[in-house]
Amino acid sequence: MRRTMLTPMPRRRRSPLPAILILLLALIIGAAIWASTVDTEVPTQRIEQDVTNEALAK
Repeated sequence: MRRTMLTPMPRRRRSPLPAILILLLALIIGAAIWASTVDTEVPTQRIEQDVTNEALAK
């Protein structure tokens, strides 16, 4: 059978693996950028503690 302009060519199904890998890579890079910009610094607090020697106090 000869192929004419009106008969559609059968399409080969492409693997979704490259698209999934690119999407996964983009998500990992986005998560790394987001994690590097999040403010995680804890404010400092002043802690006062009595450090006198109990043995000398008696």
